[in-house]
Amino acid sequence: MPGRLLRERWAVPRSSLGLAERALERGALSVRGFDRVLRVAWTVADLAGRAVPCADDVAEALGMRLQRAAA
Repeated sequence: MPGRLLRERWAVPRSSLGLAERALERGALSVRGFDRVLRVAWTVADLAGRAVPCADDVAEALGMRLQRAAA
């Protein structure tokens, strides 16, 4: 699914995006990487039974993305 559609149709609450937005601003994450973090955050939330990702879901997804990039 295109990142634009994901951000528009299934937006993550703004309050949950702080860490990912800071990583994007610092250059530790590209826009494409940001979209991938959102996709994984949705998956983490779904597996936990939540209807919408919370800040912890985004943080977990971001951690996975940054670990992968460092490897």
